[in-house]
Amino acid sequence: MASMSEFKIVAAIDFGTTYSGYAFSSKNDFKHQPPVIKTSSWRTGSGTCDKFMKTPTAVLFDDNKKFHSFGFEAEKKYTNLVLRNKHESWYFFRNFKMRLHQKQTERTRDRLTLDSVLEDERGKPMNAVDVFSNSIQFLKDHLLGVLVEQGMKDKKEAFEQTRWVLTVPAIWTDHAKEFMKKAAIRAGLQEDKFLLALEPEAASLCCSSMHNQSPDGRKIVIPGTLYTVLDMGGGTADIVTHKVRENMSLEEIHAPVGGDWGGMQVNSSFLNLIIKLLGAPILTKFKEEKFCDYLDMMSEFEIKKQFVSLENNDEVVLKVPVSLIKLFEDETKEELSDVIEQSNMRGQLEWTSGRLIVQSELFKSLFSVSIDNVTGKLKELFNENGSRDVSTLLLVGGFSESQVLKKAITDAITDKRIVIPDQPSLAILKGAVIYGHAPLTVKSRVCKYTYGFMAVRSIVNSGRNIPFNRTIQDGNSEVGYFDKLVEIGQTVEVGKNNVTKTYTKVSPDQKSMILMMYTSTSKYPTSVTDDTCSFLGDLTITLPSDPHAEVTVYTIFSDTHLTVKAVEKKTNRNVTAKFDFLK
Repeated sequence: MASMSEFKIVAAIDFGTTYSGYAFSSKNDFKHQPPVIKTSSWRTGSGTCDKFMKTPTAVLFDDNKKFHSFGFEAEKKYTNLVLRNKHESWYFFRNFKMRLHQKQTERTRDRLTLDSVLEDERGKPMNAVDVFSNSIQFLKDHLLGVLVEQGMKDKKEAFEQTRWVLTVPAIWTDHAKEFMKKAAIRAGLQEDKFLLALEPEAASLCCSSMHNQSPDGRKIVIPGTLYTVLDMGGGTADIVTHKVRENMSLEEIHAPVGGDWGGMQVNSSFLNLIIKLLGAPILTKFKEEKFCDYLDMMSEFEIKKQFVSLENNDEVVLKVPVSLIKLFEDETKEELSDVIEQSNMRGQLEWTSGRLIVQSELFKSLFSVSIDNVTGKLKELFNENGSRDVSTLLLVGGFSESQVLKKAITDAITDKRIVIPDQPSLAILKGAVIYGHAPLTVKSRVCKYTYGFMAVRSIVNSGRNIPFNRTIQDGNSEVGYFDKLVEIGQTVEVGKNNVTKTYTKVSPDQKSMILMMYTSTSKYPTSVTDDTCSFLGDLTITLPSDPHAEVTVYTIFSDTHLTVKAVEKKTNRNVTAKFDFLK
């Protein structure tokens, strides 16, 4: 098996909330300036559209939970099943990536594990890791097929000569990142041959490597430049600030911030508008009985969301399926036009000739959750010491192509140069390929939390800290002490073993040691029971046979996800050390 350094191709998979795709580049192509990076190509199957660079994040399983299809093909097959009323036993998932974010933000309650389930479009449960791993496996296999078409001997050879990169939002916690890592391994990616790339970080690499020149020939980023990346995806908004070093490597200025303020928030606001008009039961019944029409309605809205500009306060015309209005009027015995006239949306909304006519202010209000949160967070960030000298805001991600969003950000952030690269929805993909070729381009990162192991503290023996799994035999002790490793806001250098601690056996025949790791939003937690603390997971260390063995543990916080290695101190031989955040 090839090592991480022995590869001829880097392939990146961008597993998005709304759309997914991949990109790849050979070592030779990467040497060009700018580097040559090829992206995926998809067809809807309708024969009426040109190629798309990404495919919908939709996956279909049959009644035995066996993978059937992904993307446009999954949508087409499920639509045909619905038309023939044969869909009820199948499992169809759309826009499911955000479920990880929703689960892992409830940090002390609905804990994300490998046993977590997802509900499909009809509410039927299925193991979440199976949904994600099958989706990743499809994208991997599709990419390998393209490599074979372009000259590789076969899929086996292509796989063995490829370094893989999988993108994840920077604001995700270690639980969610670990989940994606486990899903990727189940999809067939070998742990020592793939990397996780943070989405805004990848976009930053793309902009600084490939789009580093404006139309007038000026460099966008040069050594010393401080710039902020705003990655507006379908699910999340990720914000990070980088400083460009003399060798064009990147230094992270603050830990990534953001929230679930992506394009799906606008979709939710649109559906809430429909519910306000027609009622939740009507929409639920419409989705169940006329799912094809529901998909058409949401596809129509997706186009309007991206391309309507509202520059001249124009009204927006939305096609609403006749079947939805008929269902409403049959169930309620009311005319939709009369309901609108009697509502507080009179004058802002009109139903005529099978069209919903929305005035510009009402349509713009559908974006308010995303816009208010993003612009508020940017202004807050630019008032902080580390980001006050930011000169440029890079706007990337699929949702960044929305005309309404672009104008709102431009109006709100008037003292920065706002740069939107060509094809901003592909910036993450291309940047992930660049990261795969040169992961050390990012030289430092900032800790999102304070991390530490739970320990006991000897009261009578100078307060020394001892891992919680040990027994203190020399006096009283304070249990549950937070033994800090790094603190929130601390800068850690990439490629270095950030924190080193040495542990010894409790008894000569001890075979393993379990250390419980906690995170805190405070710089100075004292006990793991503090309100600011949350249990992260266990670190299990396999101990050498030597009854007096000492093990040095290196906990590395500068990678895109938390990693660890351990060695026997006397022999310097590696011993097994693994985190488990998902039990």
